[in-house]
Amino acid sequence: MPRASVRDALRFRAAALQVLSGRIATTNLPEGSDGTWDVFLRTERCALSLKNRLVAAGLPVPRPVESAATRELQRILSARGQLQRIGQLVTAHEMEAVVLKGGVAALVSSSPVDLADVDVLVRAREAERLAALLDAGGLRGKGPAGTAHLTPRVEPNAVQVEVHFALNEFELDEGVWGRIRPVNATAGLWRLGAADHLWQLLVHTVVIHAYRRGALRDVWLITEAFGDCSPAELAVVEDRIRAHPLSQRLRDQLAMARDLRDGLPVRDWFQREAAANYVLRGPLGWLGYSHFWTTAFLGAVFAQLGSATERQFEWMSAWQRPTFPSPWGLAVRLEHRWPRFGRWCRSMVKVARLIVVRAVAWPVAFAARRATS
Repeated sequence: MPRASVRDALRFRAAALQVLSGRIATTNLPEGSDGTWDVFLRTERCALSLKNRLVAAGLPVPRPVESAATRELQRILSARGQLQRIGQLVTAHEMEAVVLKGGVAALVSSSPVDLADVDVLVRAREAERLAALLDAGGLRGKGPAGTAHLTPRVEPNAVQVEVHFALNEFELDEGVWGRIRPVNATAGLWRLGAADHLWQLLVHTVVIHAYRRGALRDVWLITEAFGDCSPAELAVVEDRIRAHPLSQRLRDQLAMARDLRDGLPVRDWFQREAAANYVLRGPLGWLGYSHFWTTAFLGAVFAQLGSATERQFEWMSAWQRPTFPSPWGLAVRLEHRWPRFGRWCRSMVKVARLIVVRAVAWPVAFAARRATS
């Protein structure tokens, strides 16, 4: 496959933003190599939305977009099937299951987005029960559990299912449960309240997974969540943004979604972040994006592309006392025998790792800045 061009991928992104906002030119999308299209579409995951907009405007759909849109649609249909199965299970066993993030769009949106898994939230006491029901239906646990979800459930030729018992984005209290709404398209399933749904999407893509800042798939999803909020609910989200250490980045993500919804020229607040993703998947793609790069490394890259406040937030997070068990057996045994010393050791490892990944991340951040200069 021809080598990907980061600058050409950025031109694709600029054009795609205008297409998605409804400000479509009468000319075709920019031309580029198959390698560049591949990097752009794997990063932005917006092929189906892009295709639908182009078709509605009577404009040609580039072949790479058509192929990627077909793959995205297959995953969306798989997700719908998994969610319908879960809806039947929770209805039969009198449980409440809340569909999260892209799964909501897969069920109710006329413009669903690509997804790699479906996330459903149940009360903590019911998580293992739902997982067991899925296992009995042919799924099996594979991979590590998270701090907020059980081991993912998988089966051949289908998107995986993550059963959540908590949310990393905010405290799951009775207020959150009291604001859930039914998903009318599927019996037995619920969704977060409008403000909670929008807030989860914002924090998930800006704070938890910094490499997804400004990704067109996520901005498009946030656009729909934004439009679902009343003025009072938007005010709640804006209050939460003001109180957050990364308020400016959250505000930028929301601003892009607002402009898309209103059909205005979209200012790309995350051009550097997009360029860094293109570098990692393009010129450095031979290293394997999802295997070589750790979460800490990706966080360091995008913190360096942000402000001093973001780098300070990253530093403070490294020093923060661990609140969940370590996945490493040695660390677990150490904490069990000497709790305070074990936690101190874990913090020291996190700080040392941050120092190393910051040094390694610097050239990637430099390349991203150069591509956007």
